[in-house]
Parts: sequence; structure tokens; C-alpha cells
Amino acid sequence: MWNYHNPSKIIFKTGFLDNLKSLALIPKKKYCIFTYPDKIFKDQVKKITDVLGEPLLIVDEISPNPDYKNLEVIAKKYQNISSENKQIICLGGGSVIDSAKFIAFGLGDFNYTVDFLEKKNEYVKKNHPDLISIPTTAGTGSELTSWATIWDSANQKKYSLAHECLYSKMSIFDSNLMLTLPKKITLEPGLDAMSHAFESIWNINSNPLSNTYAIKAIKIIMEFLPQVLKEPTNIKYREMLTMGSMYAGLAFSNTKTAISHNISYPITLKHGVPHGIACSFTLPTVLKSVIGIDKVCDDNFRTLFGQDLEQGPKILKDFFKSIDISIDPKSYIGSSNEWNLIVSEAFEGERGKNFIGNLQSLNKAQDFMGL
Repeated sequence: MWNYHNPSKIIFKTGFLDNLKSLALIPKKKYCIFTYPDKIFKDQVKKITDVLGEPLLIVDEISPNPDYKNLEVIAKKYQNISSENKQIICLGGGSVIDSAKFIAFGLGDFNYTVDFLEKKNEYVKKNHPDLISIPTTAGTGSELTSWATIWDSANQKKYSLAHECLYSKMSIFDSNLMLTLPKKITLEPGLDAMSHAFESIWNINSNPLSNTYAIKAIKIIMEFLPQVLKEPTNIKYREMLTMGSMYAGLAFSNTKTAISHNISYPITLKHGVPHGIACSFTLPTVLKSVIGIDKVCDDNFRTLFGQDLEQGPKILKDFFKSIDISIDPKSYIGSSNEWNLIVSEAFEGERGKNFIGNLQSLNKAQDFMGL
């Protein structure tokens, strides 16, 4: 038996924010906006406010990775409108959406959410505002999940805030919002999305529907991410990459991630490697390590790479080479001892335990890949 659940309403329309009829699909109720301070976002915010009216609050001081220090400041501002606000519109990347989830969960009560994360306190708050997510990058998938990645950089810790109330009521995909993204903000979220898709396949929580979405995502991203990097203003390529990211979000929204993400967190925290790269450069090696472990997993990868599964890691390795991303841990971590410790510790915790493989097979795969 298996089940699949994702309650978020999806709207996929290029030019959504430029169309008054489309904007009218967003419910009219008291709301606030979470976004970035750049002019391009201010222009998009105006399109929203012209239709929905003035928001109770605009939060635009979002840090790149939602961190306790920044979230505490935002929470204090939100508390002033918490009792009135019924809806948060998130216009931005994963950091914007995850920040909004943190605030919505505690209704602006910073300590309540921190205690829920750290002390596993009982969930008691109700009447959360609806989340309307409009992602401006193709990659993080937060618009389609019920969790948020939260960082406590001061103590070198990462938390996953997860609850059913954190699903977006509506997820709006408008590829026009991504036409001006620089290479870095195209590449890293794109790799993050691809990692989400792979991680949902070699996962104990995978199911036939999540696998179908994951396969679609991987095919699309591997084909169109390199093309978008070469022609960033090609709207058709952008639309396909957006669709690939959407499929990846639908896939891992029901499985969560696995070993590659658990390996990535200390690499980002301690070495500053961007998340999209940190969680994806291990994919060829992990793929090699799971060959032959699970029949369903093997069949999924045969759909992607052909009957000879051994070609999969080679194809994936060549893909990373084509976009100038090293798959060698030494490119990111100088010490082999530290790398070995990170890998072994990654098998602990929820994400590591989601992985269908094991440490021995992963170590053998590293040797085979010449790492």
C-alpha cells in the first residue's frame, strides 16, 4: 500500500503577475507580503497591491538562508499584525518562502517555534494564515512542501520545521519572473531541484507517483538547465526548467530528502558551499552506490539512463562536467578525514535514514569513481 498527498493548488502561467484576471485568482483578504528589497521585486509587489489593495506589512529583509538572528527580527514586526493577518504572499526564492513558514507557524512568536524545533514541544497554535507562494527561482521546491529549512548559524545547526499547516494554499509558477536571473541563481536552485528528484527515488518513502514526478523532473532539468545557462532569456527554456522544478517539488514533497542533503548541511555551514552545489555534487557517486540494492529503484533509473545502469553515473558525471561543477569532495573540503566523518555522520538522523543504501556501498562507489 502507498499514498500520496499534496493539497497545494498549482497555477502554471507565464505572465501571471502581468494579467489582472490571473491576479484576481488570489483571494482578497487581509494579507502581508514576504519578498526581497530589490527594485525588480518592488515592481512586482506593486502589481499585486494594485489588485489586492495595500498589505498590512511588507517584509523584505530576508537573509539568504533563513537564520534565527534574522527571523527573530521579522517575528517582532509580524506580531503587530498577527491577529489581523489572514494570508502571506511569498514572492521570492526558497529563503523567502521558508522565512514565511517559520513566521506563520508561530504566528510571530519566535520562541514558540524555536522551542518546537529544539525541544519538540507540543503543537498548540491554530488559525495560521494561508500561504500563497510565487517562487522566483526554479529549484528549492518550498512552495510545494510542508516544511522549511531553518538555520542557527551561531551554533552551527540546521533544523527542519515540518507541519501540515505549512503547505501553500496556492503555488503560482510564472517563468517571466526568472528571465533576468543571473547564472548563479539559475544554476544552484536548478541543481537543488535535480537533487530533490534523485533523493526522492533512492528513498524508503518513495511511491509510484513520486517516482513518476521525479523521473520527469530529472529528464527535464538535465536537458534544459544547460540550455538555460547558455540562453538565459529564452522563455521556452525557462518554462521547461520551471516545470522540472515543479515536478521535483511534487516528488520530494512526499518523501523528503536523503543522504546527499544530509551530507550537504555541514559543507554549507562550515565551508560556505552554496546549498544547491553542496547537495548535488555527490549525486553521481550516490547513484553508483545504489545500483543493485533495490529493484524498483533500479527500474526507475533504467527509465532514465537505459538498461545498462552502470552508464548512469557516467552520464551524470559528464552532465556536471558540462556545467563546470566538480564532483570531487576535495574541491569543497580539504581534509579527507573530515569528509569521511561527514559521510559517516550523514547516515544518522531522519534524512540519512531515508536513504535505501548504506555506508559500505557509498564508500565503494567513491573508490570506483576515483574520488
